Amino acid sequence: MKSKYIQWLVIGSSAAMLGLIAIQVYWISNVFTLREQEFSEHVNEALKSVSVELENEETQANSGAGSMSLRASSRESLVINRGDGEISVVSQPTFGDDSVSVDPLAAAGVKDARILSQSGILNDIMGGLLELDIYTSVIDRIDTLLLDTLINRAFALQGVRADYDYGVFNKLQQPEIIAAKSKWNAEQIQREGYRIQLFPGDPIADPNYLCVYFPRERQYVLSTMGTMLTTSAILMLLLMLLFSFSFNTIYRQKKLSEIKNDFINNMTHELKTPIATISLACEALSDPDMRTGEKAISNYVGMIRDENKRLGVLVENVLRTSIFEQGQMKLKMQEFDVHTVILQVISNIGIQVKSRNGQIATRFYAENAIVKGDQLHITNVVYNLIDNAMKYAEGSPLIEVETRDESGFLAVSFRDNGIGISKENQRKIFDKLYRVPTGNIHNVKGFGLGLSYVKGVLEMHGGTVDVASELKKGSTFTIHIPIEHEKENKNPVV
Repeated sequence: MKSKYIQWLVIGSSAAMLGLIAIQVYWISNVFTLREQEFSEHVNEALKSVSVELENEETQANSGAGSMSLRASSRESLVINRGDGEISVVSQPTFGDDSVSVDPLAAAGVKDARILSQSGILNDIMGGLLELDIYTSVIDRIDTLLLDTLINRAFALQGVRADYDYGVFNKLQQPEIIAAKSKWNAEQIQREGYRIQLFPGDPIADPNYLCVYFPRERQYVLSTMGTMLTTSAILMLLLMLLFSFSFNTIYRQKKLSEIKNDFINNMTHELKTPIATISLACEALSDPDMRTGEKAISNYVGMIRDENKRLGVLVENVLRTSIFEQGQMKLKMQEFDVHTVILQVISNIGIQVKSRNGQIATRFYAENAIVKGDQLHITNVVYNLIDNAMKYAEGSPLIEVETRDESGFLAVSFRDNGIGISKENQRKIFDKLYRVPTGNIHNVKGFGLGLSYVKGVLEMHGGTVDVASELKKGSTFTIHIPIEHEKENKNPVV
């Protein structure tokens, strides 16, 4: 897949993902608003029921006193102003009283007397009621224990389980009653709480208000959405992880495809050259006109042998990496001297170094270079590292090989004067098929298998490989090989 298509795919998918997240957030916000409205409605309904029940309780408590007031008022006298300065007092009979009193009132007009009588009765009734309520403080009218019980019951019936504080305030917004458990000041309860008027049936009395404040209202509303929010968050997180994993897989597959294509191209070039050389040598040997002597034949045969050996090495590298990757490689453990291995590799590769006017210097500081491991694979590790140092050198290669003891390990460092490796590439050089970009240097050959093989072999031995490098300043590869035989041969002290 082309990079342009992948880029547009990522942009489109990212836009779709952001759209889904925006829609999800929008719906959650709407649900939260609806839940807040529902909560307010339940609280207001609960407060209405508290106000009604509180008034009913007071009415029932005062019903006996009200009846007595009405009976008493029926026997009170009426004071009538006749307009001539004389005042007549008439005693009114009670209901069911058979006696009749005669008074000059009848001469003045029975009709006016009846009106005044009815007015007096109403005044007496209202006076009795107002005498009970108007001058009674709201503190005396409300039983705080009863109020607390009514509030708890009303909220329970409405399904409201949030923590709350409450208070009763007069028309001047001054507190009359504050709940004993309240942790908030009266001003905050009055300013931010839900309110309802108490005793709304009083026609003349000053209004008092019950205010209920929920300090964690938003948290409570969110808690009622807990299942939905958790499910939504898990699904969105899962979707984002799958999205990220999918595009990471696509990107890795694209990079792997590019690396494999590069590997095939390099392998084709590497195999094509010795095949062509062998083919030309065979044609020369088969042409009678070109067989001029034993020396020419010997040169052609040597050329065929060298190129055949080169083909064998290439195939060996590929097969060796394949076997290692499949986990089928087995180590043949034995004791050997790493110094001897290094000198042997330098002797074999020295001809190529000298052909480029290069030099390999050795500094053997390790007092004990004998390790236990697979000599063949350790030899290949040393060969790969020296070969890489020679390949990536600018001009004449200058290579230093140094050994030293490091607490149970033999450390071997390979320094070169090559092009160096950037910080970004240092994290990738041990990946299979990865080759460091060489810029304007086009004579570097290989498949990108060497360093991956080096890391794998050392890990199988219990060792490590590190790199320190700067661009244009060369690189230093350091391997650590454990000296396991010292632990095995160590005898306990008696």
